[in-house]
Amino acid sequence: MGKNWILDFSFIIGIVLLMGGGNLFAQDSAGIQQAVVTKNYKFNDGIYFSFADFQKNSPVLRWDEMQGNVFSNPEAFTVKAEILKRKSPEMTENLLDSIWGFSMGGIPYIKIEQEKEAPLVLFAGMRVRGKLCYFTYEVREEKEIVFSAYNPVTYQPFRSSSEKRNMKVKKEKILLFETGKIMDYHYENMAVILGDDPTILRALNQIEDWEFEEKMFKCLLIYNDRHEVRTTASTPN
Repeated sequence: MGKNWILDFSFIIGIVLLMGGGNLFAQDSAGIQQAVVTKNYKFNDGIYFSFADFQKNSPVLRWDEMQGNVFSNPEAFTVKAEILKRKSPEMTENLLDSIWGFSMGGIPYIKIEQEKEAPLVLFAGMRVRGKLCYFTYEVREEKEIVFSAYNPVTYQPFRSSSEKRNMKVKKEKILLFETGKIMDYHYENMAVILGDDPTILRALNQIEDWEFEEKMFKCLLIYNDRHEVRTTASTPN
């Protein structure tokens, strides 16, 4: 079976109904239902036209109102779309330029703005939800690769050349749930973000180089557990 699956929207709702919930809800003093955004929080399925729609867990359009061509890559946690529009015959506009993202099967996907025009629009799934939402995707970038010839006796390079190659590059990002700000996921940014939690920041700074990737990700998860955020969920899944 290939990686890419074409999703038929007539079956999406049936699939979604089989997905489990597991969200924690509470009500504020005004009676508005609030949901704790845990790392596996299931968002209401549908189309978000803005970050605020996502933050409030309030899709503007449901999937049963939509039609289009969507290609899913479960291994990469990404979705690519060619067309996405309302089913109504009067509504012919392709909404891909207008939307912020969507939720499918409870997992939110954010639209990735690509520098070069591509035939398909890329959406990255949020692998972790919470105060810090984490997502990754791959893009192709032109990189300059240096090749060197080494002296077999001295092991020193005596001739070098370079060439440009179009290569896949992994991008790792963090979305701050409270503001919508998107940042690169690396030590410098994590050190700034974790500044309000001295305990986790100290743990981050004590990580050895050989285990840094794994342990920094654990710091992110622990930080989310210690710093709860909530979202308005008017119609929970």
